[in-house]
Amino acid sequence: MPNSIRIGVLLLSALAPACFASTDNPHSAVAKAEKVSSLTGPGAAPFHLKFAISESANSNSPYTATVEEYWKSEKDWTRSIDSPGFQQHVVVKDGNLNEENDGNYYPLWLRSFVTAAIDPLQDASFWEKVSARIVMTSSTDGHPSSSCARAQFKIGTAAVNNDAFAVICFNADGTLSSVVRPGFEMEFHDPQPFGKKRIARRYIADTEPGTELVGSVEILEKMESSSSLPDLPPFAKPTSGSVEPAPISQDTFEKLLREPLNIVWPTVHSGNTSGKLSMYISTDREGQIREAYPLNSDNAGLQDAARDQLIKVKLKPAVLQGQQVQTEAALTFQFSTSLESNSAVPLTSSSPVPDNGPTKPIVVSPAIANSLRIKAFAPVYPQDLKLQRVGGRVELTALIGKQGQVVSLTPLSSPNDELTRAAIAAAQTWIYKPYLLNGAPVEVQTVITLIFQAPNGRCTW
Repeated sequence: MPNSIRIGVLLLSALAPACFASTDNPHSAVAKAEKVSSLTGPGAAPFHLKFAISESANSNSPYTATVEEYWKSEKDWTRSIDSPGFQQHVVVKDGNLNEENDGNYYPLWLRSFVTAAIDPLQDASFWEKVSARIVMTSSTDGHPSSSCARAQFKIGTAAVNNDAFAVICFNADGTLSSVVRPGFEMEFHDPQPFGKKRIARRYIADTEPGTELVGSVEILEKMESSSSLPDLPPFAKPTSGSVEPAPISQDTFEKLLREPLNIVWPTVHSGNTSGKLSMYISTDREGQIREAYPLNSDNAGLQDAARDQLIKVKLKPAVLQGQQVQTEAALTFQFSTSLESNSAVPLTSSSPVPDNGPTKPIVVSPAIANSLRIKAFAPVYPQDLKLQRVGGRVELTALIGKQGQVVSLTPLSSPNDELTRAAIAAAQTWIYKPYLLNGAPVEVQTVITLIFQAPNGRCTW
C-alpha cells in the first residue's frame, strides 16, 4: 500500500526508564499487587465480570461503555465491549483467538478501563525495570497506610527529549491504589474480597482537565470451570483485523507524517516562553490522531493549543504483519513563544491597585463575585505536581473591571509557586457581569479560590 509505512520492530527505547539511583525496588510490591489485585493474575479463578463506564458529572457524555467478560482460563474466555462508535467481541477457545470489531478505533480511555478492571499489571515487566525507592506514608495513627514507587525517564528523540514520570502506589494490604505512566492513569477504589484476591469495585481516571470517568463493577461472581462460555452474536458488518495498538517511537511517528508538523505556539498569559512540552497520542488504523493527552510541559498553558493542533494531524497508516494498526506514541516538542502584551499579572502582594480616581473598588464577597461570573476555565493541574501528589488551595485577590474583565490578580496564599502560576493563568481569563452601584458599573475587589486536589489514595513526596 503506497501511502503506508511498514513497521518492523517497533522501537520502545524512548520509554525505557532511567530511574533514580536506589538500593530498594518495587519488584516484590508489584508481584504482590499482581497476585491480589489482578483477576487474571497468579492464582486466578474462573469469573464473570460486568462493569460500566461513565462520566461522573455529565450524563450526556460520549465517554460511556459497558464491558462484560467470562473467563475460565488464559485459553478460554470471552469479552464484549459496547460503547458509542466502537463495539468488540473477543472469543478465545483452546488458545485460539477470534476478534470481531464494529468501529475503526478502540479508544485509549476505554482500553485503560478494560486493562484496569481485568489485568492492571499486564505490563509488570515495565515495573521490573524500575529501581526507585519505595516511599511509605502513614495514617494519623502512625501505622503505614500506603507505599509508592516513582520512576523518571526520557521521552522524545535524541535531539529533543523531556522528562516523563511513572508512579505506582499500593495500599497497606498490598492492593493497588493508583498507577500513572504514559498512556495509562487509573485510581483503584473500594477493594473487596473475591476468593483469595481483593478486587477494586470502582476505577477513576481523569482523561483531561475537568473530565472524570468512573468505572463501576456491576457483577463480579465466580464461574464454575465446567460452565460453558456464552455465545457472542456476530456483528452485521465487522471491521476486519485487530485493533490492538502498536507503540511507536517519535522517530517512527515523524516518518509517518503526511506533511511536516509545525505547531503554532500562541502567546501565553504567564510562565516560561520557551521550553519543552510532551504529549501522548493515539491514532486509529487510518492514521488519524484521535486522542492527545499532556504528559509534561514547561508551560502548562500551551497544552490545549498542542492538543488542538495534534488532533488535526493525520499520518500514513502504520502496517504491522501486513495489517494496518492503531498506534500510540509519547512525543516531545520544543516551544518558543512570548507573553501577551496585556498579560502582566502581578505576582506579589505589593502590586498597586490601579488608580480609579476618587472611587475606590467596591469590596465584595466571593459568593457575590461567583454569582456574577459568566465564563470560567478550570486551571490546568501541572503534571509534575499531580504525579508528586502536590496540591492545595490557592487564594488570589482579584480586581474586576467595570466591563467584567479581570484587571489584576495578586497571590494571597498558596502552597506552591507553580500552582500559583497555574491558578493565575486560568483566573485571568474569567469574565464577570459588571457589578452595578446605583445603576452604574464599578470596579470590585474580591478573593478567588482555586483548589488543586491531589487524587484520593495517592502518595505525597
